[in-house]
Amino acid sequence: MRIIVYTGKGGVGKTSIAAATAHRCADLGYRTIVMSTDAAHSLADSLDKPLGPDPVQVRDNLWAQEVNALHEMERNWGIIRDFLVEVLAWQGHNDIATEEMAVIPGTEELFSLIQIKRHHDSGNYDVIIVDAAPTGETLRLLSLPDALHWWLEKIFPTLRSVMKLARPLLSKVTNLPLANDDVFSSLEDILERLKKVRDIISDPNISSARIVVNLERMVIREAQRSLTYLNLFGYNVDAVMINRVLTPEMIERSPARAHVAEMQDKYRKEVNDSFAPLPLFPAPQFEHEIVGEQMLRQLGIELFGEKGDPTLFYFKGQAQQITKEGDNYNMRLKLPFATEDDVKLMQTGDDLVIEVGWYRRTIVLPTALARCTAVDATFNGDTLDVIFAAPKPVFDTSKAQPAGNVRK
Repeated sequence: MRIIVYTGKGGVGKTSIAAATAHRCADLGYRTIVMSTDAAHSLADSLDKPLGPDPVQVRDNLWAQEVNALHEMERNWGIIRDFLVEVLAWQGHNDIATEEMAVIPGTEELFSLIQIKRHHDSGNYDVIIVDAAPTGETLRLLSLPDALHWWLEKIFPTLRSVMKLARPLLSKVTNLPLANDDVFSSLEDILERLKKVRDIISDPNISSARIVVNLERMVIREAQRSLTYLNLFGYNVDAVMINRVLTPEMIERSPARAHVAEMQDKYRKEVNDSFAPLPLFPAPQFEHEIVGEQMLRQLGIELFGEKGDPTLFYFKGQAQQITKEGDNYNMRLKLPFATEDDVKLMQTGDDLVIEVGWYRRTIVLPTALARCTAVDATFNGDTLDVIFAAPKPVFDTSKAQPAGNVRK
């Protein structure tokens, strides 16, 4: 099984890159499915084939799917939605909007991730290619399983136990619908499946993310932030795809493009320098629209070569490493393009909370570190070193404590 997730700023051509990769994999004999999790689907347009919420075979060895968020919500959220509708009806909301109100914002897109697990577990495919939503939304979705895992481990058991004890008493004093075991079981099942999705797409032996860029300043900046955040959450990034590169032949045919080519040359060097050691895969600006099997196959050859195999891992690097240095431990986290001003740390018991910009990740510390206290953090190049002091005989980990300032 191989899973490849394509992400990038909206409009960079990641759908074309994903579809071209899928065709290349199918040509090599892999049973391949390419799926779009972007609410603004364009995969069907790129493949020039009608698609739906379930996989559709578009040629030998190739299936495609545009995940329908509402369809997935119906499949996964039914019992919980019915309970929320009852609660809203109890409050006097009985109009047609009640069912819409029972949908928690963001859950529709979240359920699209469960499709990845479904295809992974089915054994029907050798390769799963994900045409993900634009960067910001993708990062939000990829970070949610971490937050939900924490909720499931820390809050859910207590909440369920309290509700079980309180239900007999509350039912005597109110007719408010109360969550029963079916509701909690359904919620627990959803959270467990999302946790397993997280395990699958963060497994460096199965999955990798690839960032699609154009040679433009804003696109490159967003790609750099993407790499930081993907490393923060432990996702392996194995390549950067540079789309719509002007070639010398194009400039010769259209001299008016010369100033654009000069700009691209400048940013090409920046991409080479800033994303090293990740390999770069350039694709030229095509004179014709990239639609349909023939054009997508041509794009795939431009990217990977006549004999190239897109399923290879082009780079593997540890996002997290722990070493013992004297009496202390050092946790190293790869955070390219982050600075000491961007990063905040907090240790709460056996959790290390890392904030980078708007994103937060909670890392459950291994036993050796959970007994220690994070006392300092420094940047060495693009690596954040968090120093953990050896445990004291007695100390209280029940309260959140600062984990030291991040410094150069």
